[in-house]
Amino acid sequence: MKYICSACGVESLKWSGKCSSCGQWGTLEEIEEVEIKDVKNIKPSKYKSIGEDNKGGTNSGRISTGFKEIDRVLGKGLVKGEVVLMSGEPGVGKSTLLMQIVLNFVKKGKVLYVCGEESSSQLYSRLNRLTNNKSSSKDISNFLITEDTTVENIVELIKQDNFSLVVVDSIQSMSSIASKSYPGSISQVRISGALLTRVSKVTGIPMFIVGQINKGGDIAGPKVLEHIVDCVLYIEGDQFNQYRILRGIKNRFGSTNEIGVLEMRGDGLKEVGNPSLLFLETDLKSSGSAISAVLQGSRVVFVEVQALVVQREGEAGPLRRVANGIKKPRLDMLCAVMSRKGGVFLGDKDVFVNIVGGLNVNDPAIDLAVCAAIKSSVKETIMENDTIYFGEVGLTGEVRGTWGFDSIVDEAKRSGYKKIIVGRAKIGKNSDLVIKKISRVKDL
Repeated sequence: MKYICSACGVESLKWSGKCSSCGQWGTLEEIEEVEIKDVKNIKPSKYKSIGEDNKGGTNSGRISTGFKEIDRVLGKGLVKGEVVLMSGEPGVGKSTLLMQIVLNFVKKGKVLYVCGEESSSQLYSRLNRLTNNKSSSKDISNFLITEDTTVENIVELIKQDNFSLVVVDSIQSMSSIASKSYPGSISQVRISGALLTRVSKVTGIPMFIVGQINKGGDIAGPKVLEHIVDCVLYIEGDQFNQYRILRGIKNRFGSTNEIGVLEMRGDGLKEVGNPSLLFLETDLKSSGSAISAVLQGSRVVFVEVQALVVQREGEAGPLRRVANGIKKPRLDMLCAVMSRKGGVFLGDKDVFVNIVGGLNVNDPAIDLAVCAAIKSSVKETIMENDTIYFGEVGLTGEVRGTWGFDSIVDEAKRSGYKKIIVGRAKIGKNSDLVIKKISRVKDL
């Protein structure tokens, strides 16, 4: 018998109210160790050629979810037997999105929805809201639900019928007879996740599993849950923002650089085909605003970077550097570079930077637009709204171009932009756009 901390995962031989490793209270859970009593019946595993069951090629048949944005993030759709773990903040729209995917799949075959957190009446109420009370018994005859939360029973049900899709909402509500712990504990989530993943692989039925998050923003439960599934999707956004960003944190069958953009409406989530229109909503010409391009996998997204620089009037205390959409250490570094190398002193000023639309950007190519917006705010000059700033700024003040510049040029030309200001980059093709290269941030 041993105990495992649900917060940090450290093992202990005896129970304690406080974890000796992370200091959290009430996190030690009892885990039973199963011993192999009879070793005489162990037999060698069977094996076969890798091409024996894969003559048609790998991933030859992708299954569409009915959403181009979700298919993009998954890598052109689901793969046979793929297990997708979907997570996000409470109320972000996980169950709503899965319900809409189910409504697309019921046209092809039977779908099993394991509702462990909601009753059948609550699920039916959401269905009526998404279909505007127009769903008939014929349309949803393939929509099958179960309120059973015993994972062994669900596994047997999946084996006995030919489902086109299985949705488990959520993994924290499942329980196994092999563990005495309460639902949502480390042992229950680990066992339930392993059994559901295995049955999906054996039957070839794709499966969506909802995973709740903890107070730190990570997916609740053991890390092994994220390891055993094929894909981990995370929905960014909150209940006060109508837009949702879908990202792939892990994907065995596609890239993790792609994003999907969805808009929450009264009748569910709708796709945003051109995210640049979302992130460039304003036509207001004012100082402190610059346009940049962000590469998200194969997609080019144009975003507006806003900066507000406020002069201190004898105020005491540390300078404020507020970053919304980029990491604060990045903003601190860019402010220091602008003060020392960019000809804009910020040692007595507060700096606020915002990426319009709620998009979180980790691409360093946005550095040049941030610096341009800061300088524009300080100098009170209006930037041209048909100009794109694209480049990474270093500590020495140099500006470098990053990969994907040709894709930026093509998309900028289609979108009607006239000029691109970029760092030192190789331009692979001729373009009608005016391309200005700068080597130092002081040349902005």
